[in-house]
Amino acid sequence: MKPEEHIIALTNAVTDPSRIQAGRERQVISLSRYPAPVCIIIHEGVISIFREKDHVMITNVSAPFIIGVNLLIEKNHDVYIQARGSIRYEVIARDEFVETLEQKDLWRNLSYVFMYNSKRFLEYSSLSVGVSTYAIVCNNLKRLMTEPENLRAKITACEYIKDKTQLSRSGIMKILSDLKLGGYISIERGILLDINKLPDKY
Repeated sequence: MKPEEHIIALTNAVTDPSRIQAGRERQVISLSRYPAPVCIIIHEGVISIFREKDHVMITNVSAPFIIGVNLLIEKNHDVYIQARGSIRYEVIARDEFVETLEQKDLWRNLSYVFMYNSKRFLEYSSLSVGVSTYAIVCNNLKRLMTEPENLRAKITACEYIKDKTQLSRSGIMKILSDLKLGGYISIERGILLDINKLPDKY
């Protein structure tokens, strides 16, 4: 479960309303363009986090959320975020973030954020490491069904899977078409509506 109370406690401690910016749908915000380490606080909306080197989507997250809190990394991650609709976000220097943590003794709150992020990373790895192409597609279909409804309504199943896996569009579409034909999934205009019991083998 997302530790929202701890994220909100951290956000309330460090936020400065004058820093909050509005972002539009599909706007890209890169951490690597900042010379010193920063944290990005997502106050409202849903974002996708991508790796810069290959543009693979790591995960989707909804507000409240904080990116860039790993204090052992001495430079900004090679990642960027993309807004999935209108968002409100804030960029804060990590040194300032850490100073506030120390002053207000919020390390316990931060530990919960770390634990949650570690859990999400393990889930991400389990979806795509050491499994077949068919299993990757099925795992990501299941993951798509857990995403916020407003995100599911805006992204096709094929686009979602391709962004997260680098599988070929044709290969993904073939599996999706066969699953739809077999009545295992319901898709309309590419949007995943429902999943029935997926077959173990393809």
